[in-house]
Amino acid sequence: MLLLLASSTLLFPSMTNSIITGLASIIGLPVTLNITHVSFDTGNREQLDPVIVNGNNITIRIPVTYYDNITMNITTNKPTGFECGYDWYINESGNIKSVIVNGTNISWEADKSVKNTYLYFEAPPPLIISEVTYTGDSYYEKTITISSCCALINVSVNVSVSEDYEDYTLYLIENNTLINKTGEYHLQVSNGRATFYSFNLSNKTFRIQATPNATLVERVIRVGGGGGGGRGGIPMLNYTPTQPFFVEPNYISIITSAQGPLKANITIYNLRGEEKTFNISFTTNFIYDMRSSITLPHKDFAEIPIYMDTTGLEPGDYTDYVYVRSGDTEERVTVNLELLEAEEEAEEKTPVQEQPKQIIIGEEKEQVTREMGVKKKSAMLTLLLVISSLLLLAGVVFLYLRKKTKIIRY
Repeated sequence: MLLLLASSTLLFPSMTNSIITGLASIIGLPVTLNITHVSFDTGNREQLDPVIVNGNNITIRIPVTYYDNITMNITTNKPTGFECGYDWYINESGNIKSVIVNGTNISWEADKSVKNTYLYFEAPPPLIISEVTYTGDSYYEKTITISSCCALINVSVNVSVSEDYEDYTLYLIENNTLINKTGEYHLQVSNGRATFYSFNLSNKTFRIQATPNATLVERVIRVGGGGGGGRGGIPMLNYTPTQPFFVEPNYISIITSAQGPLKANITIYNLRGEEKTFNISFTTNFIYDMRSSITLPHKDFAEIPIYMDTTGLEPGDYTDYVYVRSGDTEERVTVNLELLEAEEEAEEKTPVQEQPKQIIIGEEKEQVTREMGVKKKSAMLTLLLVISSLLLLAGVVFLYLRKKTKIIRY
């Protein structure tokens, strides 16, 4: 009987589903039995084009498995992680079929006798949505944030970097921690370009750091103390013995499409043998706030935040300047902003938040207990209904087969 029941479920899934849900509907219980008609194997997907950040679209195919042997119209959700794909189609052993997209659902007529086939679609390339470059006399730093709406593998990046530095290091930033990926992601720097590859993403942030070319360093000074926390030896470019202080970076480049607040930092180093007060001013094209002064002990340094806001700005290039003055000496920091056109983003899904559990006391606890008892009884009744429906189906199939059986007397 069990074998017959299992066989009928596999051979006639639609009938099984209809019988069970139909009986449940007659009795008035919300019972639904879902039959699997198709499954996607996203783990064995194939990217038919190289995945290059800021590159071209990628054609992806995902293995598909059909269940049953009938031809029917199938409607299912897009494969998880690839909801932003487009130009979908099915290739059933050379028979190309168009796929209709309706929101997050895709539909097509499936010839299930094929069993194993492929779903094809196009995915947009990953994009650099933010790029911040700090250039100073003693260091170089570029931070890039990459965004992708699809889960892609073996991604490669090719970005511009300054050629005036050496010992380039690649870091992955996760949870505000720098993880050295120079070797694992094959960082190479040549002719003003940095390339690295062999990483997977949806979204990631990387930082490329470098030190000055040793042949250009004129002097090494040592600074430290409570204000700056101490950084040990700092190589300097264009430093002169009479220079009272300096500011790094001297150039900040920000490329982004984000509308809203941004933040960067500068560091002021006091090189003289006495305490000094530094006055700070700035232009206001997109910078809106900085502290106006700071006093530093001798041979100490401090980091000063720059607060910016791109809200309401049109896409384009903007430049602000930060001026740091002590006595008759002034240092200038150039802050360049390139505001890009905002990319059209896929509709965000509203996250489902778990509600805090109630603390139940007194009569409320008794009421909840009664409700839980009713739910358990309802669940048991539902289970009995499903079992009874399946037994009924088995009986129908048994009588049908018996009716078709010929009895030979001898």
